[in-house]
Amino acid sequence: MNYFRAVTPTGCSTTAPKFFIPAFAFVHKKPIYLNDNPGPYRIMKYRLTLISIFSLLILFYCKPKTDNEDQTTAIPPDSVVTEVVEAQLSAVKVKIAYEGVANDSIRLAMETFSPLHDIYTLSRQAIYTRDSIERIRGTLELSDLQDSLVFAPFETKAYEAMLAYKKSMQAGTAPHEACPELIQLNRVTGTEDSSTYALPPAGASQLLTDGNFFFLGGRPFIYKLSPEDNAVYTSPDGKPETRFECSVTENTNYLLKSIYHARHPKTTIAFGPPLRSYDSGPQEVNGIGTIIHEFTSRIPLYFLTTRGAVPAHLISITVKIVPESLGCVSDQPRIEFACATSLESEDILAVYIPYQGDSKVSFTVNNPNSTVWTADLNRDGIADIACVSATFEGISSDTLAEVLWFVNIQGTWQIIDWGQDLDCT
Repeated sequence: MNYFRAVTPTGCSTTAPKFFIPAFAFVHKKPIYLNDNPGPYRIMKYRLTLISIFSLLILFYCKPKTDNEDQTTAIPPDSVVTEVVEAQLSAVKVKIAYEGVANDSIRLAMETFSPLHDIYTLSRQAIYTRDSIERIRGTLELSDLQDSLVFAPFETKAYEAMLAYKKSMQAGTAPHEACPELIQLNRVTGTEDSSTYALPPAGASQLLTDGNFFFLGGRPFIYKLSPEDNAVYTSPDGKPETRFECSVTENTNYLLKSIYHARHPKTTIAFGPPLRSYDSGPQEVNGIGTIIHEFTSRIPLYFLTTRGAVPAHLISITVKIVPESLGCVSDQPRIEFACATSLESEDILAVYIPYQGDSKVSFTVNNPNSTVWTADLNRDGIADIACVSATFEGISSDTLAEVLWFVNIQGTWQIIDWGQDLDCT
């Protein structure tokens, strides 16, 4: 980060006046705002850029080098320059404008779990038909036999599909489909995306290049669960444990397909209660609103925390038969975890699921400021994961979070997950 060396022309003395650093720090007192909007992204910009400042220095302080002048002695140490630059960068709010995963064949392959296809299709038909009749009749209570004759066949077919799915999944006879790796997703950033400017340089890491893993972003989109009646969650062997859930980040859409492709886990299927809706009755088929996949043998993973890698388990994935479309509630799959270690949700930076059973994770975190952290998964001194976070002002004037996680693929930062608080109105 020695910006002085980078701009000093050959033959010029690098001796700068002693007041250079203070001048650099105090020239830019008056802030201006991106797009003249002093909103939540109060991204500080300065009337003079680094290039302008250095150009002025070269014009006014460059003089021929004398024979007895040591060019390197007047160059501030890297540590001093780093402190100045990082001090200014820390005052700059990061505005994230990530656009999302491209709607291509890779995305389709990752989010489509074909055994659920009939349930989704038939459930939508059944619920849409019943809702249509309810709107025509102006009531949620359909007692007319003719009405039942219209929607009952759709509901029966949807329920039969659910029972067939349960039988197939529990017997382990569901088809094993090919699934792309998470790092193959084409995540497209828009022209306004600023996240990469906040990232540190990436070393040449090979650790995650094979893509044989799954990753989920953590705080602030992972939540600690509270058992009912002040009870205590327990593991299959009766020991107390803490449980968490997430359903907000992008990658929750891809875990079900990925985990069945990589692990072929034995599964118990349960049915959850009806879903809600804004303008119609409960969204359900024979009282069922969700499909719960409970793993008979829990799937090992790691919570990546500020204190290191903490062993945990994936215990279930719940999907909705139709979207609720409530705005303040995520319609993405709900992922549930269990952990024997006492943690709070804000401790969990990310969730890492290695698909090689003997994978060992030795996790260290570098947190230089409140908006960026990096992590080394194998203590080789090279950051393997990075995270950039920002806030924005929602419609209801709440300060909401937006976060991007990155993995280091052969020296290049690649987006691996994204999350944004739901903007409730």
